[in-house]
Amino acid sequence: MEKKIRGMTIPSLTTRAATERDDAFLFALFQTVRAPEFAHAPLAPAQLEMLLRIQYAGQKQSYGAQYPGGHEIVLLESQPIGRIWLYRGTAEHHLVDISLLPEYRNRGIGTQLITEAIARARAAGVRLCCAVALTNTASLRFHRRLGFEIVAQDEVYYDLAVGPSPVA
Repeated sequence: MEKKIRGMTIPSLTTRAATERDDAFLFALFQTVRAPEFAHAPLAPAQLEMLLRIQYAGQKQSYGAQYPGGHEIVLLESQPIGRIWLYRGTAEHHLVDISLLPEYRNRGIGTQLITEAIARARAAGVRLCCAVALTNTASLRFHRRLGFEIVAQDEVYYDLAVGPSPVA
Protein backbone atom coordinates (compact mmCIF):
# COMPACT_ATOMS: atom_id res chain seq x y z
CA MET A 1 0.00 0.00 0.00
CA GLU A 2 1.25 3.48 -0.84
CA LYS A 3 0.73 6.65 1.16
CA LYS A 4 0.88 10.28 0.13
CA ILE A 5 3.00 12.50 2.33
CA ARG A 6 3.54 16.15 1.40
CA GLY A 7 2.37 15.33 -2.11
CA MET A 8 4.89 12.50 -2.57
CA THR A 9 3.90 8.87 -2.94
CA ILE A 10 5.85 6.70 -0.51
CA PRO A 11 5.72 2.93 -0.94
CA SER A 12 4.58 1.09 2.13
CA LEU A 13 7.45 0.51 4.52
CA THR A 14 7.92 -2.52 6.70
CA THR A 15 10.04 -3.13 9.74
CA ARG A 16 11.43 -6.23 11.37
CA ALA A 17 13.40 -6.88 14.53
CA ALA A 18 17.12 -6.20 14.21
CA THR A 19 19.41 -9.19 14.67
CA GLU A 20 23.15 -9.74 14.90
CA ARG A 21 23.10 -10.45 11.14
CA ASP A 22 22.25 -6.77 10.64
CA ASP A 23 25.37 -5.54 12.42
CA ALA A 24 27.38 -4.69 9.28
CA PHE A 25 24.45 -2.73 7.82
CA LEU A 26 23.78 -0.97 11.13
CA PHE A 27 27.43 0.04 11.52
CA ALA A 28 27.51 1.40 7.94
CA LEU A 29 24.33 3.36 8.70
CA PHE A 30 25.86 4.64 11.95
CA GLN A 31 28.89 5.84 9.98
CA THR A 32 26.70 7.89 7.61
CA VAL A 33 25.21 9.68 10.61
CA ARG A 34 28.28 10.13 12.82
CA ALA A 35 31.31 10.37 10.51
CA PRO A 36 30.45 13.91 9.32
CA GLU A 37 30.90 15.10 12.92
CA PHE A 38 34.57 14.19 12.60
CA ALA A 39 35.17 15.58 9.12
CA HIS A 40 37.66 18.15 10.41
CA ALA A 41 39.27 15.98 13.06
CA PRO A 42 42.91 15.10 12.36
CA LEU A 43 42.29 11.34 12.33
CA ALA A 44 43.60 8.74 9.93
CA PRO A 45 40.82 6.67 8.32
CA ALA A 46 41.71 3.65 10.49
CA GLN A 47 41.55 5.79 13.65
CA LEU A 48 38.18 7.23 12.64
CA GLU A 49 36.80 3.76 11.97
CA MET A 50 38.04 2.53 15.35
CA LEU A 51 36.48 5.52 17.11
CA LEU A 52 33.17 4.97 15.32
CA ARG A 53 33.19 1.24 16.10
CA ILE A 54 33.68 2.03 19.81
CA GLN A 55 30.85 4.58 19.72
CA TYR A 56 28.59 2.20 17.82
CA ALA A 57 29.21 -0.64 20.29
CA GLY A 58 28.55 1.71 23.21
CA GLN A 59 25.33 3.03 21.71
CA LYS A 60 24.09 -0.47 20.89
CA GLN A 61 24.81 -1.72 24.41
CA SER A 62 23.32 1.36 26.09
CA TYR A 63 20.14 1.43 24.01
CA GLY A 64 19.69 -2.32 24.38
CA ALA A 65 19.97 -2.11 28.17
CA GLN A 66 17.69 0.92 28.54
CA TYR A 67 15.17 0.16 25.79
CA PRO A 68 15.00 -3.60 25.19
CA GLY A 69 13.03 -5.02 22.32
CA GLY A 70 12.57 -1.87 20.28
CA HIS A 71 15.33 -2.12 17.69
CA GLU A 72 13.94 -2.57 14.18
CA ILE A 73 15.29 -2.47 10.65
CA VAL A 74 13.35 -0.27 8.21
CA LEU A 75 12.78 -2.03 4.90
CA LEU A 76 11.72 -0.70 1.52
CA GLU A 77 10.85 -3.49 -0.89
CA SER A 78 12.66 -5.95 1.41
CA GLN A 79 15.88 -3.91 1.32
CA PRO A 80 17.21 -2.35 4.55
CA ILE A 81 17.24 1.44 4.31
CA GLY A 82 17.40 2.44 7.96
CA ARG A 83 16.55 1.69 11.52
CA ILE A 84 14.09 2.81 14.13
CA TRP A 85 14.50 2.16 17.82
CA LEU A 86 11.07 2.53 19.38
CA TYR A 87 10.57 1.36 22.95
CA ARG A 88 6.95 0.57 23.74
CA GLY A 89 6.64 0.80 27.51
CA THR A 90 3.37 0.50 29.39
CA ALA A 91 3.49 4.10 30.69
CA GLU A 92 4.85 5.72 27.51
CA HIS A 93 6.51 4.94 24.20
CA HIS A 94 9.97 6.34 23.56
CA LEU A 95 11.44 7.10 20.14
CA VAL A 96 15.08 6.43 20.88
CA ASP A 97 16.55 6.80 17.40
CA ILE A 98 15.62 6.91 13.76
CA SER A 99 18.25 6.79 11.01
CA LEU A 100 17.96 6.41 7.27
CA LEU A 101 20.59 5.94 4.59
CA PRO A 102 21.41 9.32 3.01
CA GLU A 103 19.61 8.59 -0.27
CA TYR A 104 16.34 7.99 1.62
CA ARG A 105 16.42 11.11 3.79
CA ASN A 106 14.11 14.06 3.13
CA ARG A 107 11.66 11.91 1.17
CA GLY A 108 8.86 11.68 3.76
CA ILE A 109 9.90 8.27 5.05
CA GLY A 110 10.85 9.51 8.53
CA THR A 111 7.57 11.41 8.69
CA GLN A 112 5.68 8.23 7.83
CA LEU A 113 7.54 6.18 10.45
CA ILE A 114 7.04 8.72 13.22
CA THR A 115 3.40 9.36 12.30
CA GLU A 116 2.79 5.62 12.61
CA ALA A 117 4.63 5.59 15.97
CA ILE A 118 2.42 8.44 17.21
CA ALA A 119 -0.69 6.53 16.11
CA ARG A 120 0.48 3.37 17.94
CA ALA A 121 1.19 5.35 21.11
CA ARG A 122 -2.23 7.00 20.95
CA ALA A 123 -3.90 3.63 20.37
CA ALA A 124 -2.15 2.40 23.52
CA GLY A 125 -3.33 5.52 25.40
CA VAL A 126 0.20 6.76 26.12
CA ARG A 127 2.41 9.58 24.93
CA LEU A 128 5.35 9.24 22.57
CA CYS A 129 8.55 10.83 23.88
CA CYS A 130 11.94 11.57 22.40
CA ALA A 131 14.99 13.76 22.97
CA VAL A 132 16.58 16.20 20.52
CA ALA A 133 19.93 17.92 20.97
CA LEU A 134 19.65 21.65 21.61
CA THR A 135 21.95 22.23 18.64
CA ASN A 136 19.79 20.19 16.23
CA THR A 137 17.33 22.89 15.18
CA ALA A 138 16.27 21.01 12.02
CA SER A 139 15.25 17.96 14.05
CA LEU A 140 13.43 20.14 16.57
CA ARG A 141 11.44 21.83 13.76
CA PHE A 142 10.67 18.41 12.25
CA HIS A 143 9.34 17.00 15.53
CA ARG A 144 7.37 20.17 16.33
CA ARG A 145 5.74 19.95 12.89
CA LEU A 146 4.56 16.43 13.80
CA GLY A 147 2.95 17.68 17.03
CA PHE A 148 5.70 17.17 19.60
CA GLU A 149 5.97 19.75 22.35
CA ILE A 150 8.97 20.58 24.54
CA VAL A 151 8.25 19.19 28.01
CA ALA A 152 11.71 19.60 29.60
CA GLN A 153 15.22 20.75 28.79
CA ASP A 154 18.70 20.28 30.23
CA GLU A 155 22.10 21.57 29.08
CA VAL A 156 22.22 19.19 26.11
CA TYR A 157 18.73 18.01 25.12
CA TYR A 158 15.11 19.03 24.69
CA ASP A 159 12.72 16.35 25.94
CA LEU A 160 9.76 16.22 23.59
CA ALA A 161 6.40 14.48 23.81
CA VAL A 162 3.19 14.17 21.89
CA GLY A 163 0.19 13.27 24.02
CA PRO A 164 -2.07 10.26 23.75
CA SER A 165 -4.82 12.30 22.14
CA PRO A 166 -4.56 14.70 19.23
CA VAL A 167 -3.55 18.24 20.16
CA ALA A 168 -6.49 20.59 19.73
